[in-house]
Amino acid sequence: MKQPETECSREDFWATITPEDLDGDVGLVAEECGMDVAVQLVAAMGGTKLSVPKSAFKRAAVRYIRARYNGTNAKILAMATGMTERFVYDVVSTSAIKKDQNMLPGCEGMR
Repeated sequence: MKQPETECSREDFWATITPEDLDGDVGLVAEECGMDVAVQLVAAMGGTKLSVPKSAFKRAAVRYIRARYNGTNAKILAMATGMTERFVYDVVSTSAIKKDQNMLPGCEGMR
């Protein structure tokens, strides 16, 4: 008796994968981000080691903080970016002085 023909493709195979099929960290990715993301990650990056540092968004956080800091919102910026208040204060203390920012009298030579 001849078996009915079924579609055999990579996409068809991926559609059959369940969370229980995923080993190790890929299973964690599936739990946190969904199966589609986990399957796409394996398809695109499978066979490579991938590190996901806690500070992956650090550059974006610095840019966000510098653009939005008003002198009173460090706690809000820390919560929004997932960084610490200390990080926010460090970012703004090392920021270059903005062109439109006024200097205190007598401090003009400090630029």
